[in-house]
Amino acid sequence: MQMIRRVEHCGNELAYGTNRQRLAGVHVWRRLPAALVLALLALPAAHAQQDVPTGQPTLATTTLPVIVVTATRIAQPNFDVPAAVGVVMQDKIAEGAPASSLSQSLARIPGVVAQNRQSYAQDSQISIRGFGSRASFGVRGIRLLVDGIPVSGPDGQGQTDPFDLATAERIEVLRGPFSALYGNAAGGVIQIFTKDGPARPTFGVSTLSGSYGTRIQRLDAGGTAGKLNYVVDATHFQTDGYRQHSAAERNNLRAKFRYDINQDASLTLLFNGENQPYAEDPSSLTKRQAREQPSFAVPGVFKFGAGEAHRDRQLGAVYEQQFGPDDHLHVTGYGGTRRVVQFLPFPGSSANGGGAVVDLKNRSKGGDVRWTHNFLLAATPLDLVAGVEYDHLHELRKGWVNADGVKGDLRRNENNFSSQAGQYAQVEWKPDRWRIVVGLRHSQVKFGSDDHYITADDPDDSGKRSFTSTNPVAGVLYKISPHMNVYANYGKGFETPTLSEFAYRPDGQAGFNQQLQPSTSRDYEAGLKGSWNSTKFDLAVFKIATTNDIIVGVSNDGRDSFTNAGRTQRHGLEVNVQQAFSGGFGAYLAYSYLQAHFDGGLFGGRRMPGVPQQMVYGELDWQYRPLGFSTALSAQWRDRVYVDNENTDFANSYVVVNYHLAFKQTVGNWQLNEFAGINNLFDRNYVGAVVVNSSNGRFFQPEPGRNFMLGVGASYAF
Repeated sequence: MQMIRRVEHCGNELAYGTNRQRLAGVHVWRRLPAALVLALLALPAAHAQQDVPTGQPTLATTTLPVIVVTATRIAQPNFDVPAAVGVVMQDKIAEGAPASSLSQSLARIPGVVAQNRQSYAQDSQISIRGFGSRASFGVRGIRLLVDGIPVSGPDGQGQTDPFDLATAERIEVLRGPFSALYGNAAGGVIQIFTKDGPARPTFGVSTLSGSYGTRIQRLDAGGTAGKLNYVVDATHFQTDGYRQHSAAERNNLRAKFRYDINQDASLTLLFNGENQPYAEDPSSLTKRQAREQPSFAVPGVFKFGAGEAHRDRQLGAVYEQQFGPDDHLHVTGYGGTRRVVQFLPFPGSSANGGGAVVDLKNRSKGGDVRWTHNFLLAATPLDLVAGVEYDHLHELRKGWVNADGVKGDLRRNENNFSSQAGQYAQVEWKPDRWRIVVGLRHSQVKFGSDDHYITADDPDDSGKRSFTSTNPVAGVLYKISPHMNVYANYGKGFETPTLSEFAYRPDGQAGFNQQLQPSTSRDYEAGLKGSWNSTKFDLAVFKIATTNDIIVGVSNDGRDSFTNAGRTQRHGLEVNVQQAFSGGFGAYLAYSYLQAHFDGGLFGGRRMPGVPQQMVYGELDWQYRPLGFSTALSAQWRDRVYVDNENTDFANSYVVVNYHLAFKQTVGNWQLNEFAGINNLFDRNYVGAVVVNSSNGRFFQPEPGRNFMLGVGASYAF
């Protein structure tokens, strides 16, 4: 047995408490042949020639549904959007049970790198076309929203751990230039939309058990009572963890209440509560350790009780009003709190080092007012969207010496804030076969730090920064035929450092980093979309040039300091094909190619770390509706990932295969569900995530070997 540290909820405090007892790739090609990409493009065309004889009905299982998205703030079929938008629907979110990690669902979206660190103290690592790859914890450079309410702060820092994927109806991922209309740090946009309650009041319960002591229990209720529609979901998650010192516990409560005031107006109240009383951090490993002892944890994490506890609360409101057939008003408002206590695996005792026990108390608030007007221009439909938004985050940051897992002397005490004010407008004109979209956003982002820990060795580190940016976007789509669209777009992006990136100077000492500058980008994209009854495909090519890209300067045991690179260049290709066959069979294939490198400067010609050059995801599934049976076999190949700016080492490429099956039965008012899954079917040893520019040579975070999940659930409709 091993002794581990546990973070417990004590009154209004989150602090480390008493100890508790705990029980104890294949070589693949380096370049995807061009013939495969050509085959993907040829598949829809070949299928289009297989017309069904007149009068002969088609099977329902061969028709793929039309998916309506709102990523560009105008609801329309994805096929008609002049931008790359990936969508994961509820059935695919749920089939990756336990659906406790966004990385499981995002693996099927081309251009998205979703890496599981196997540490609930650090959150998933997510990047889109290279944006966000520098994050050693949380998500940066990508805008996160749930039902239109921001989960990212105005500084661009966000966390996915408050997400409750069990209530998700769909996940939309906007890639490319149009992300700039969402403001600061929008290298991409990930939006989760929660499902509505069913027509009849329904109560459900489910439980799942898996390898490494993983347990999930869930209660949910939903229904419609007159003008009120509601969904409530409570989830308890607990695991001993694959690696040593990686146990975690998490509790989520999410509620959505929509009241239809009349046929033209509605008010929706949203609550999201998440409590993580403890999450141990096993830290990263050297390459040799990851290969020979992947479940190992370095001794320092035990000595210093490395881990994190946090607590999130957010309340939001969405008001929608339709004024006649042509005008729509959308208003959102939110407020929330977040408390984080983190123990890093070193003492942090230097006079100006900021300590190694981090205590953050955050308060956030904001809102958005958006008006949509539809009218005719030259007898052709035109949609106008205009809005303003404001977000504010206040942070109280303290730091103490880590005295072997206990808070020691104070080393940091400051008040920080960030805010973003934005105004945006977007026009979409639809003459004949064309869709022409232009947009503009102006953003002002402010930062400030008021230092209250001032000594002879650590002088006043207070400071303020303010940045403004005006970002245009433009796109055009042409309908070649009812089944084929081609599009192109352009945009300018803007990304400031986050509060966490401002927190440490280049020398690794605590203090407001006045040297950091925002990065800017120019983003070009072109694409092709095809849609038939049983076949859909999307192809996108892009080029991105950034200036002053923000990169990790030094990473040391969970503490990062940041600097600006001169320029980076990125270009690539993304393609995905979905095919439905008769008899309930289906196939899905996604391929990504990204060449991302530093352009000039100290690292000129080197590849950006944390970003694989190629990825492939494939899935074969089958549904037999008479028995409520479904099964799927999926595989993912990921190219090597460099771990530092100099490209001195890399995580090897890998192939991992997963399999699952599920049953659903309806007996009277009851619906029963059973699930079983095997991840890493062939028991490969591979690295799932890397820590970029780690100063101690421990870059690698291994994934578990073959592991199992088994679950059952039942719901009753009254």
